[in-house]
Amino acid sequence: MMSMKRNVNEKRKKRKVVRDRFTSTAVAAIPLMGWLLFGVIPLALALVVGFTELHSTDLTEMKFIGLKNFKTILTNGDGHTYLSYLGTFIFILSVPLTIGLALYIADKVNRTKIGKKFFRAIFFIPFVCSMVVVSMTFRLLFKPDGVVNAIFQKLGFMPQGWLADSPVSFLAVAIVLSIWSGIGWCIVLFQAALAGVDSSYYEAAKLDGATPRQMFWQITWPAISPTTSYLFTMKLIGALQVMTETYVLSSNLKYVALWPGTTVQAGDTVVRHIYNMIFESSYLYGYGLAAAAGWILAIVVFIFTQVNLKLQDRWVNYDF
Repeated sequence: MMSMKRNVNEKRKKRKVVRDRFTSTAVAAIPLMGWLLFGVIPLALALVVGFTELHSTDLTEMKFIGLKNFKTILTNGDGHTYLSYLGTFIFILSVPLTIGLALYIADKVNRTKIGKKFFRAIFFIPFVCSMVVVSMTFRLLFKPDGVVNAIFQKLGFMPQGWLADSPVSFLAVAIVLSIWSGIGWCIVLFQAALAGVDSSYYEAAKLDGATPRQMFWQITWPAISPTTSYLFTMKLIGALQVMTETYVLSSNLKYVALWPGTTVQAGDTVVRHIYNMIFESSYLYGYGLAAAAGWILAIVVFIFTQVNLKLQDRWVNYDF
């Protein structure tokens, strides 16, 4: 009788083990299928299309042309292409500014006696808002009869065509928008990192006569370097993929003067340029060239990320 019960229990345990394994496999298979369907397959298809000439969504019309699309992207630039490089490069240059400003604000907020949660929420609100909504708000603020020009006129200055006169002023507005919308995330992470630094280090440093500058470089910076590295990597990837803010700000503006006698797309970045290759009738580059540009951008993002990860060994302190 006891042996029968033991056998029944063993069979139940085996069935439970099989059922648990099946459940865990099924649960793991769902995100794996999603990754394959929406990640691997589109990337592989884009790579194939990058070696072809294609001007429609009908893949049967693909014409293999080898590396011509990649060569065109890298060597045969026009005004649109060069401005997209310039726009993306300027956004990359804004990354250190964003991180430095976020660190400064986080340090000041952490030093306040009251209202830390309030200031944290105020700075974080733009980050959780839709980029489209935020971009539309900035467009209303900086339009010719907007609030910003109204303030300028009150102060005795001439109103400016912030979004239409030149790519420089346009990109300046777009960068301010990008910093304002994304800095809250950096501030929150820096606040957490600064709060995690043991105050006894500062007390000991003060007893040894260390200056605030020395305490920052010898204590604060090593302690928050992992957070700084993470934010730098993520913001750098984001800068290489900027599109939404420039697209919304420049809708209906189309072309602005790059220099006398020339006009180019307002708010061009590399991702915006890839989008225009497919959907803007004035470009007519085709899906093949856009796919090649997308893969080149992906490779650039990968290289930037790997270089940053390699350089982390020189300045990131994980043992502090």
